[in-house]
Amino acid sequence: MTREDLIAICERATNVPWTEWGNRDSPGATMKLGECWALLKAGCPFEIRYGNTHEAPCITNEKTIWIDVHFTDFTGFEYGERLNAEETFYLPTPKRLDEVAGGDWY
Repeated sequence: MTREDLIAICERATNVPWTEWGNRDSPGATMKLGECWALLKAGCPFEIRYGNTHEAPCITNEKTIWIDVHFTDFTGFEYGERLNAEETFYLPTPKRLDEVAGGDWY
């Protein structure tokens, strides 16, 4: 998947009205997607987690895309350490979004 593919997934997945959220974790999942979107839009390096390089359960499958995004945080700017931070995010796959037809994917 390309950066543009992942950005499009973030945009599509966050386009669910809060009145449609159906799980106690839906707000948090939506906020994390927003963070992932912002980092991807900023051009931060990323790596999709696949089974050949990472262990289950945090590996990409037909329902979920697991992605590590690298960036410079406060400490990095203070001490000049570029790309010193990494965060792991999960995104729904396009198939998963299709299955919920605009509803809550979480």
